Amino acid sequence: MARLSVPSEAVGETGDVTGAIVFNEDGSVLSEASVIIVGVDGLRSDESRRVGFLRRSAIQTSRFPEAKFVVTGTEGMPWPLPSEGSISFTLIGDMTIRDVTRPVALEVDADFTGDSFTAIASTIITFDQFDRSKPRLAFILSVEDEIRLELDIQALIRTGR
Repeated sequence: MARLSVPSEAVGETGDVTGAIVFNEDGSVLSEASVIIVGVDGLRSDESRRVGFLRRSAIQTSRFPEAKFVVTGTEGMPWPLPSEGSISFTLIGDMTIRDVTRPVALEVDADFTGDSFTAIASTIITFDQFDRSKPRLAFILSVEDEIRLELDIQALIRTGR
């Protein structure tokens, strides 16, 4: 145990993220077209046993290979979107992990440049929130209740006109 640094943050990542957020002319979200899909079957980590547990037990990626976030609204987002500058706002929606869907708010920090933007969207969820138990594995000393989810976003802004 001397080689372990405590506390240690577990990081899982995937590049398998797709989606779109579609706005009506008044700036409201068209939720049936505003979905972000994360392919959880491709999760990677510095600890293969942890990812193996997530794939087999916690998420069961063979049965539920995707997590989904359906955007239903925003708070604090200016409309029309800026062509330059930085803004912070909240994306409101319904997140589905496995077969459990719960309301979630993603805090977004975005930088706009012309017809594109980059952003970091993040939230905190818990195992209980999605009807999951905290992992109890021999190689893990302890697991926090909170899970920080973070999306690094690079997107184009397109208009329907």
